Amino acid sequence: MVGYDGSDAAKRALARAAEAAGEHGTVVIVTTEPQLLSSGPAAEPLVEPGDDPSRLLADARVIVAERGTVGDVVGVTRKGDPAEVLLNVARSVDADRVVIGRRGRNFVARMLMGSVATRVLEQAPCDVLVVA
Repeated sequence: MVGYDGSDAAKRALARAAEAAGEHGTVVIVTTEPQLLSSGPAAEPLVEPGDDPSRLLADARVIVAERGTVGDVVGVTRKGDPAEVLLNVARSVDADRVVIGRRGRNFVARMLMGSVATRVLEQAPCDVLVVA
């Protein structure tokens, strides 16, 4: 399973996940739309929406297809905290490994929510590969 946000590190993580899966394996690509709301009765988004998760997923599928070595590709898009989404999907698909980039695109989200890579490393139900 690989977390993909379109960053250079995520592209490298995607390549590593495809390589590890090989021609008989499955790569589950997870894209998220980060959501962090202010508190109170009139909660507002604190993080501007990033790239469209569906477009990110389509781009990721193209990258994997160009490698031509993966048996199956499954795409998952979710709204929410990226680390929580990755952890939940890893559990639900019984992932052997989570592959993520060390640093994503959204600096503001990282400052408000913390490092996705660190949280996934601490709580993942399986091995985690963090790609620089």
